[in-house]
Amino acid sequence: MRKKAFMSLKFHDASDGLDKVEADKKKVDGLTNALLAADIENVVMVRDVEKYGEVTLPKGSKLMPDYAFPAMDKCDMLICEFSEKGVGLGVGAGYAYAKGIPVYIIAKTGSDISSTMRDLAEEVIFYDDYDEITDAFKKIMERGKFKIILASKSKIRRQMMDEAGYDYSVVVSDADETPNEDYCIMEQIVDIASRKAKAVFNATKDQGKRIIVAADQNIYFGNTLYGKPKSIEEARVLIQSMRGSNEIYAYTGNFIIVADGEKYMFDEKSFFSAQMRMDNISDDELEEYLQNGNPLSKCGGISIYDTPFLHMVSGDLSSAQGMTISTLERTIERCNQIPKIFL
Repeated sequence: MRKKAFMSLKFHDASDGLDKVEADKKKVDGLTNALLAADIENVVMVRDVEKYGEVTLPKGSKLMPDYAFPAMDKCDMLICEFSEKGVGLGVGAGYAYAKGIPVYIIAKTGSDISSTMRDLAEEVIFYDDYDEITDAFKKIMERGKFKIILASKSKIRRQMMDEAGYDYSVVVSDADETPNEDYCIMEQIVDIASRKAKAVFNATKDQGKRIIVAADQNIYFGNTLYGKPKSIEEARVLIQSMRGSNEIYAYTGNFIIVADGEKYMFDEKSFFSAQMRMDNISDDELEEYLQNGNPLSKCGGISIYDTPFLHMVSGDLSSAQGMTISTLERTIERCNQIPKIFL
């Protein structure tokens, strides 16, 4: 997801000479393009609100409190171009710092940066050309990323992550998946997912910021939980009993850990169920599926993902497939909102 920066800089007006105004416009364009190349879009008051002097603000309104500060609150960072000093630049940087918005100072090589501004900044970046701005912020964005680790060898879960567009790696958990029968069904499934995630957390403590994604699923039918069948015959008998039923349920537990090295930051857990129905397939259709549908890799021998005679009745589709994508989306959103001081 592209980040958003509030960009401040000293901008001259017509009284300083049109040459300076045109040079400032070119600087705004150059910096904007350099940041876009690092996947950062920017907000610039002189361009986006004042339209380079073509717009007069309503009587009684003030640029900083009425426009700049509210816009800054919606941004991921403040980028202050400080090659030339200005009182407003310091005011904006102070506001951002107080609000916990990361401040980055950029300036032409050789510029004088006051100790006050240096103290507010996460980093001071000197540049001679705009490519150096792009390179610097690409590195900054990479440092701030949480990489995603899928704690599963499931082909279907990998396909789900691919289709959702996530960049991730796989670390297979060696956790014990024996259900704890002291727990209710919901707790059992979430507990197993948590064991998978915690095992991978322990195995990856030498890595940095990461989101560890784990899930567990069982099929519930006829008051019984079913994992993966141990044989084709077991799959055959179970699917025969399900033919024509509208009361097949996928129970899915999700457990996600957010960590930084050895630091366990927080976790997200959830449980979802999805109702499914099965066509009243013939024996021939069943045998063809048993031979070609890889039933031993699926809970209950079936999956809404690729079992052609299984259909959704109600519930979340990704939960029925084996992992609730919305839980991961919620976790990523929480990560984006973590104040930098805690990272």
